[in-house]
Amino acid sequence: MEDSTFGPAGENADLECQIYVTAPSHDRLMERLAAALNVSLGPDRVISYRCVQVEWEHNDYEGIGAPMDFLDWHSLLVCRPRRGASATAVVSDTATVLEAVREAGYRAVPVCDYEELLYEPGTEPRPT
Repeated sequence: MEDSTFGPAGENADLECQIYVTAPSHDRLMERLAAALNVSLGPDRVISYRCVQVEWEHNDYEGIGAPMDFLDWHSLLVCRPRRGASATAVVSDTATVLEAVREAGYRAVPVCDYEELLYEPGTEPRPT
């Protein structure tokens, strides 16, 4: 069930971010991510972390032989901003989610309009 305070609406429409993840198990990924963020899983195994809501989706590109490896990964996390949240807060919270996914032991690649802001200086932004 989607919280009506989240989603692409108004000024935050371009702040949604998709994170491709090498996780084969939806449940395990969401449990490990919630633990890493120190939050509980909500209804339908959705995570609300500060000003972003994180939902798991199956990656529809999986198995089609995409030219970039990450497009063939099984899991996709969609980070939707809270309506009215500042761009700075959304970027910061999405970066924290990305870092938590990686700390949980998964490879992850974000795809969004601000992905270059999610990386520490000197790190590789996107594996091919």
